[in-house]
Amino acid sequence: MEQEKKQHALAITVWAGNKQHQLNAACGDNLLMVLTRAKLPVEFFCTTGKCRTCILRLQAPVGSASPASATEQYRVGREALAKGFRLACQVFISGPMTVFLDTPGSA
Repeated sequence: MEQEKKQHALAITVWAGNKQHQLNAACGDNLLMVLTRAKLPVEFFCTTGKCRTCILRLQAPVGSASPASATEQYRVGREALAKGFRLACQVFISGPMTVFLDTPGSA
């Protein structure tokens, strides 16, 4: 079972400052939960997208992350979404991605 899970693990590259971290996630995992389980420095408060504290920037091929939720569209805005800013609590992983945690002046 563990080996089967590893075969389906999705590579998540995380940049926190100038340190790179390699994580594995399963399809459907919530990005915020993956980051917190790895004890990476992501701020969050509400876990529902209303507070915006878990905003980060990500680069993901089309189909590697869930589409922006209505909450994200409202809280983050189209322009910031187009630049890759997302709310970690609203992102469900479906493919490899790169996450940038230190985004000064984010969105």
